Amino acid sequence: MTEKNKELYTSRLLKMKEELIATLSKKYDEAINLGNDGIQDSADEAYNIYNRSLMLGNVETGALKLRLVEQAIVRVENGTYGVCIECEEPITDKRLEYVPFARYCTDCKTELEKKGLVKV
Repeated sequence: MTEKNKELYTSRLLKMKEELIATLSKKYDEAINLGNDGIQDSADEAYNIYNRSLMLGNVETGALKLRLVEQAIVRVENGTYGVCIECEEPITDKRLEYVPFARYCTDCKTELEKKGLVKV
């Protein structure tokens, strides 16, 4: 990977990290504060509990994505970014453009998904 590409991917990943942190913080606060704006009957309370669970599930998914972005930043720093962690072949630029935190090449990702071993 060229130094220019390294800087480009690092910049994109750091920006993605910042955006994820801001979004996750906002979504978490919204989930925690849901239903705290007044008196609720049991139906309102049940509805809010259900929605809070959904919202926190989205936060959990976002947190996973944040961890993947952070891992990608480490891979850029140690020189293994853009290399599939399964087959050790290069990940295409097109895939990295679409999923900057990609850990697998398209072929390995497809095979692992078929086996139910990876979803992200």
